[in-house]
Amino acid sequence: MAAPSQIWQVYVHFLERVDISCVTGQRTCQSLVLRGRQAVRKIKCFSSHSKEIEVDPAGVFVLPPAAVQELQLRVQPWQAGSRFLYVNAVDMDQQRLVAAWLLCLNVHRPILSKAFEVSVPVANGRGSSRKMTYTNPYTSTHTFLLRSDHPDLLQFREDKFQIGSGESHTIGLRFAPSQSPGSAEILVYVNNLEEKTEETFCVKVNYS
Repeated sequence: MAAPSQIWQVYVHFLERVDISCVTGQRTCQSLVLRGRQAVRKIKCFSSHSKEIEVDPAGVFVLPPAAVQELQLRVQPWQAGSRFLYVNAVDMDQQRLVAAWLLCLNVHRPILSKAFEVSVPVANGRGSSRKMTYTNPYTSTHTFLLRSDHPDLLQFREDKFQIGSGESHTIGLRFAPSQSPGSAEILVYVNNLEEKTEETFCVKVNYS
């Protein structure tokens, strides 16, 4: 008279470990290899942290039998320390996991170029604006990108700017208002178009 009330089907998958050493705010590239099996498959890759990992190809791609597909990872973490992230390759027709990678990140803090300290009034609802200057160290015109590890606390007047050789550019900073006193440390990254960090500034914000 006994009958099962629930049945589970369990799939056990091998996780391939990939060790990556990188620096916060800077993009690091890593290649992964995906091998085809007996049949043609439509594959799409998913990451556990989409804001820190980009996978190329990003969309659905066809994986022929016995073919080799190289996946390009672009990892750009914002917090220092050791962490585990995941990348999964999924068969979109059968909705099954084809391959999985365990990314073991060892993230270091960058070397700071300068440090600043600013005060922001509490509970005034307007925040505060500041300016800082960056000089192009190259002998040709370059384009730079601005990044922050706390975009909820700091916004830039412009995220991208171009300056000539030896020229200086004024960077506009806009700090969000706070409802309570305290302090926060914000890192500002000046990156090139390849997301390699040129300089890193540390801004300590005192809310009082």
